[in-house]
Amino acid sequence: NDREYFRHFWHPVCTVTELEKAHPSSLGPMAVTLLSEQLVVAKLGGEYVAMHDRCAHRSAKLSLGTIANDRLQCPYHGWQYDSEGACKLVPACPNSPIPNRAKVQRFDCEERYGLIWVRLDSSYACTEIPYFSAASDPRLRIVIQEPYWWNATAERRWENFTDFSHFAFIHPGTLFDPNNAEPPIVPMDRFNGQFRFIYDTPEDMAVPNQAPIGSFSYTCSMPFAINLEVAKYSSKSLHVLFNVSCPIDDTTTKNFLLFAREQADDSDYLHIAFNDLVFAEDKPVIESQWPKDAPADEVS
Repeated sequence: NDREYFRHFWHPVCTVTELEKAHPSSLGPMAVTLLSEQLVVAKLGGEYVAMHDRCAHRSAKLSLGTIANDRLQCPYHGWQYDSEGACKLVPACPNSPIPNRAKVQRFDCEERYGLIWVRLDSSYACTEIPYFSAASDPRLRIVIQEPYWWNATAERRWENFTDFSHFAFIHPGTLFDPNNAEPPIVPMDRFNGQFRFIYDTPEDMAVPNQAPIGSFSYTCSMPFAINLEVAKYSSKSLHVLFNVSCPIDDTTTKNFLLFAREQADDSDYLHIAFNDLVFAEDKPVIESQWPKDAPADEVS
């Protein structure tokens, strides 16, 4: 099924800042959920790690514990696990052999773009962390917004972000002119596991200056990442939005937005507030969609 399929891909579960704030040590641990799996993330010996959030001893949540000696220490009886998930210390029996079964399942975990990414199933080693074009462009100032949660599936959120035919109805005066309700048909290109398309918005719309209106170039990476480059009409500069959704479970999505801009002489907070406004307009409509998973009988 789809949920099993999505386990093969990389998903962001938190920002580095969230992890640093989760515990006074700034190393974690922190509880996260991905595809209904309860996980703990931490930084052990300079390495970001993700494991099942369950001690092998008495099933307490490791995310309630601490970091000790570059190991993850259980809050219940103090068992300590290394970055591979193997128990290395049982305080009650420090001189006794540790059973081989005293281990916690770990998962692929990496930091990229200021986000912590996890892959639950690495049997398809070809999957990669999604593409964010601004990461390799020194001209651009990158800002990581606070994550936002929706009571909607990642599929529904992804569709909403790539659907420009709703602009005139959900975002009139904010992002689009309601008199431009008919978008053009755009060709789509598939390349290296991604698909791309370009949409040139109308130039004469009365919208706020923070609205990234221009030539939209979308690059979509599996499963739920969207890199949107906007060549802005107003400032003749590049603006990039990177939105990626983490499927927490069958009904809830944690979303991450990074934006970058070439002309960064105004406040970051103006752009953050504008993005929040656009998302607040989208949210009640997307959360109203039912069933949560798109049924086959929806009319296109």
